[in-house]
Amino acid sequence: MGEAVFDRIARFYDYEQEGFVKDIPFYVEYAKKCGGEVLELACGTGRVLIPIAQEGIQVTGMDISEEMLNIARGKTVKLDESTRENIEIVHGDMKQFYLKKKFSMIYIAFRSFQSLLTKQDQGACLERVNRHLEDNGLFILDLFAPRHDILAQVKRSLNLDKFYDKENDLYINRRCEDEYDLANQTLKENRFYEWTDKNGKSHEEIWSFELSYLFRYEAKLLLEKYGFKVENVFGDFDKSPYNYYSGEQIFVARKD
Repeated sequence: MGEAVFDRIARFYDYEQEGFVKDIPFYVEYAKKCGGEVLELACGTGRVLIPIAQEGIQVTGMDISEEMLNIARGKTVKLDESTRENIEIVHGDMKQFYLKKKFSMIYIAFRSFQSLLTKQDQGACLERVNRHLEDNGLFILDLFAPRHDILAQVKRSLNLDKFYDKENDLYINRRCEDEYDLANQTLKENRFYEWTDKNGKSHEEIWSFELSYLFRYEAKLLLEKYGFKVENVFGDFDKSPYNYYSGEQIFVARKD
């Protein structure tokens, strides 16, 4: 997904993710254990970044979307001074970044790695991650767990939960149309945002994006290829083991 795609939907992002908080304690716990500086790639609007900083941990957030980062910066302004001092926000691409320091922990939350569609781009990102980790540093990667029963549908349409847009005092309906490319292991999604304004005029915004999907041992081999040793694969953020129906593949890997 390109920068412009993220920019267009940035204003919807926090509304969409408002109820998803269960991963935050997981990342905070590991950041505390690592005891050093942390880097979040594809940090978006700071959903996970800010809670880590509030624990007194130095954290850098990087994203390709300036609009997402502008929202994150707007949030940091409202924080207390000590928390603001723990946060650095930078614009960059997770497959070709260079920062002049190393980190005790790097993570990519909420399946953002899957916006990299080719093994070449995925490998470029993992190579950058490895270079920016301290010796024995920790890398956490969250992917969705592909299921054959869903993939076999090839195409599907879903009505998603609506959300309340506080800024404009209206509800926005969401639906999506998915199509799986089984040969290339990608998912194409058109996500529709539909609402009626105060004057009764109907509006529609369409977010089209593409994601790759990786199976468990494919992802494990890819991590090993780029210098990581997988310590755990969880199926949820409560650290339950991965299973076929878990929905998540959360890899906790160490720089080897």
